[in-house]
Amino acid sequence: MLPDYLLNFNATLLQFQQKYPKNTWPEDFRNSLVNDYSFYSARLEDCKLQYGDTIRFLNNETVRGINFTSLLGISEHQKVLQNLLENLQNFQLTELTIKNIHANLMESPLAWETDFRPELVGNYRNVPTVGSREPFFDNKEYAPHYNLEIIMGTNIDMFNDRFDDIDNSIYEKHLLTKIAYFHNKFLNDIHPFADGNGRVCRIIIGAILMQNNCPPIFPEIKEQEQQIEYVSTIVECEQSENDESLIKYLAIGMTKYLLSRIKE
Repeated sequence: MLPDYLLNFNATLLQFQQKYPKNTWPEDFRNSLVNDYSFYSARLEDCKLQYGDTIRFLNNETVRGINFTSLLGISEHQKVLQNLLENLQNFQLTELTIKNIHANLMESPLAWETDFRPELVGNYRNVPTVGSREPFFDNKEYAPHYNLEIIMGTNIDMFNDRFDDIDNSIYEKHLLTKIAYFHNKFLNDIHPFADGNGRVCRIIIGAILMQNNCPPIFPEIKEQEQQIEYVSTIVECEQSENDESLIKYLAIGMTKYLLSRIKE
């Protein structure tokens, strides 16, 4: 039996699919989904982004007073995700795909939150990395850099096996269960790149969602409180050593977003 939050997600997703069949999406509707997803993903990394002005910028409208670096970052995020979705029939989750996403996303020095390392654009990190979470939580040390080739090679097969066996009527096989596992393993355990891991992870998730007849959607992230809730959920998963908190967080947030689009 599925928990209520997954039952609600399934029912709301079906309503969305019935109202907006994927093969009938007009360009502006598709772009609005991509823009929202890109904003929520990028806002997790950049608190300077403001929703209204950023969406207008992504729609090629004139805006003033927004940090140029922030705009460049979300613009690249949008372009990479858009390109993946436009070529979804060719999408395969491989190490080369992941490295290419990173290379396209992080080719500009302005995309980096840390010091720009051009030799690491599209390549796994060659240094130890600690995730900064202070002052709210303890910092997180990720997988050792000297084992990343082996770790990623092993886990890619595991990720694909999981994504090839999705059944939204079964908790263990539900799309969001598989997404949460990938998110926590890739981002919060392996963390293969020197920078840009969160954005790469969420871009991949957007493509996986679309492959499984779900629009690219993410819980709304517009305020610091929502950002803290996301990080708190990740930490809770680490402390409990399971993904249930993130599955619930994704299901509730994504259901809320779907309902907002259905009511339009």
